[in-house]
Parts: sequence; C-alpha cells; structure tokens
Amino acid sequence: MGMQPALKVFEEEIGQLKKQVEGMRKKFKALGPGPQSADILNRYIGKKAVFRLRGGAEVTGTLVEHDRYNCLVETAEGPLVLLKHAMDTVKPLEEPTEQA
Repeated sequence: MGMQPALKVFEEEIGQLKKQVEGMRKKFKALGPGPQSADILNRYIGKKAVFRLRGGAEVTGTLVEHDRYNCLVETAEGPLVLLKHAMDTVKPLEEPTEQA
C-alpha cells in the first residue's frame, strides 16, 4: 500500500527524464554535424562502443548522436553526455557503417 505513491513519483521522474533526453536529441540534431573530423564518428552512430576517458574510466554504450563538442551515449544506466575533449579513445564493439 505504501509503495504506490513512491512508484508514482518514480514514474513521473522517469517521464521527465525521457522528455529531457528527447529535448537533447532535438538540440543535437539542430546543431548539425561537427567539423570534418567528426565524420569518423558518424560511422559509429547506432553502434555499441567503449569510450575511454582521460581519467581512465570506461563507458560502454551506443553512440546516439554527436555535435562539435559532445557525444550522446545510451548506456545501461541511461543516457550520458560525454565531452569529446575528455575522451582518449573510442573502441567500437560493432563494425562501423560504410560511408558513401
């Protein structure tokens, strides 16, 4: 009985987070592609990869989108925005998509 209000609060918070993620996706699309060097990352959109950060941490997830300075990565814990300048390497776990 006491769990129902707590579940409702969590459902509302999840709904708000989903709206925020959708807003971020729209914002990323509106910014357009990054510089020419970002074309390399375009091949990995929708693919799973390991992102190694400067501090040594590793993030595993699917590259959703990127702009000039950020990458939106969908992880098991939820969406994550990684700053490109904080990344050392990107190791794909799936084959990249060929570009024309």
